[in-house]
Amino acid sequence: MKIKRSVIIDAPINAVWQQVRAFDGVARWNPGVASAALESGSATATGSIRRLQIVDGSIFRETLLAHSDVEHFYTYDILESPLPCQNYIATHRFIEITDGDQTLGIWEGEFDCEPADAAELEQTVGQLIYHDAQVALNQYMQELKK
Repeated sequence: MKIKRSVIIDAPINAVWQQVRAFDGVARWNPGVASAALESGSATATGSIRRLQIVDGSIFRETLLAHSDVEHFYTYDILESPLPCQNYIATHRFIEITDGDQTLGIWEGEFDCEPADAAELEQTVGQLIYHDAQVALNQYMQELKK
């Protein structure tokens, strides 16, 4: 299954990337994440593992597979989570929009799941994680401007 969501963020790419580039920094801007900590590695080193505690109490463990300060993206997989899927790999990418000094945030993932779980995952991953978190990132960036 493939899921992709994009959101325009009203801030320049360098400012956005500064807030999201650290693999363990997601709890700052994503209200769905209660805490994020590295179990191994460093904030931008491939192979690093992070542990996320979600606001509902669930735990996600993820590996940083790729990271680029030049191309403004990171790719990760899920080692453990409550999601009913396997072989999950996602990329969170940012593209400069020069007209208006904005940034396009694109979050996309691919994974295997049972057909019966597809609609739930479309909602949970597509809407609650990819879309809503990027909307929250935009709000976070607006707060930083104040």
